[in-house]
Amino acid sequence: MSCGERLAAELRKNNFRVTPQRAVILETIAHKGGHLSAQEVYIEARERLPGLNIATVYRTLDSLHSAGLIDLLSSGSKPVHFSLRNPSNPHGHLVCRKCERIFEINPAFVNRIVREVKQETGFVIDAHHLTLTGLCEMCAVDDLR
Repeated sequence: MSCGERLAAELRKNNFRVTPQRAVILETIAHKGGHLSAQEVYIEARERLPGLNIATVYRTLDSLHSAGLIDLLSSGSKPVHFSLRNPSNPHGHLVCRKCERIFEINPAFVNRIVREVKQETGFVIDAHHLTLTGLCEMCAVDDLR
């Protein structure tokens, strides 16, 4: 099964019609990898679908996130970024609230946090895409000065 077919099946499974816009936007996020802003998704997807407009991209990203197909990463004043959700591989980020740099967290560490929180509290974290904010090492040192 091709990537496009797999993504179309995911859309249908989540009760979404497979429109050209949804398919191209979802494929763009999947193929580019990483975390893309709505503007980056728009620029990339517009090459394959020239009539696409930015409002459609925003609406589609919102509905794909609501359906659990994509994750979002918000980091302070920077635009929200989107990535394809991989339920079998939860991942997380550390976001510095001062310099706004983003650091990836090892998936094993995310899984350990999820298990320990559940053990301690009974609370089940939605850890598809965990984001923790604080100060990076450099900014923490600067704050002490």
